Amino acid sequence: MKYIHRLIMTSMAYQQTSTRNEKGNTVDRQKRLLWSMPIRRMESEVVRDAILAVSGMLDQQMEGQAIPVMADRTGQWVVGKENLNAGRPGPVIDMEGQQYRRSLYVQVRRSRPLAVLEPFDLPALAPNCTKRPSSTVPTQSLELLNSDFVTAQARFFAVRLTNQSQDIEAQVTQAWRLAFSKEMSEQEKVAAIDFVTQMQALLTKQYDDKQLDDDPIIDAVAVFCQALISSNQFLYIE
Repeated sequence: MKYIHRLIMTSMAYQQTSTRNEKGNTVDRQKRLLWSMPIRRMESEVVRDAILAVSGMLDQQMEGQAIPVMADRTGQWVVGKENLNAGRPGPVIDMEGQQYRRSLYVQVRRSRPLAVLEPFDLPALAPNCTKRPSSTVPTQSLELLNSDFVTAQARFFAVRLTNQSQDIEAQVTQAWRLAFSKEMSEQEKVAAIDFVTQMQALLTKQYDDKQLDDDPIIDAVAVFCQALISSNQFLYIE
């Protein structure tokens, strides 16, 4: 199997870029021939791991016990240890960072699909999954917009950036580099700086009006970070 994998992955067909051109699109609009690499979305487990990686929270511990899954107070299946009190969820048990391990180690139970993974075509476990589908549905965007996991990781991402630099240009440049593994253009940089600056001003006013102690600088960068990890550039591999 290793020989087969090596043969496939070192072939010219496999190593082609995803760049399209008009001539190719005219001849092969349905993408049936091997003149470019198809664009593909990351698998559900990889989406979670990639978000943890850019936020700086990924725990790369190897082996060990499976990460448990439990129901939260809204009924969603999330990473955590069950602590039932008269049949209801009790105080949260500290997992000491184990909740940030790779998705490979998350407990798999047919009746408990992890909420953050399920919208991105988590493999069906009954019967055995022989081929994983790849869909594009509204629940994926809603998960990236409203998920507690995603918003928390976006803020961790922002804290990581602000700890490195207090300069907005440096923050958005590094965020872009970490999320997309490439440098941003000048036009993109100007738009990003303008967005974060306006968001900081808006949040500062809202927090002052409501007398909140939240940090508008980190929260503004977090909104930008969440936009990055919710984008097609992050979710799709070219």
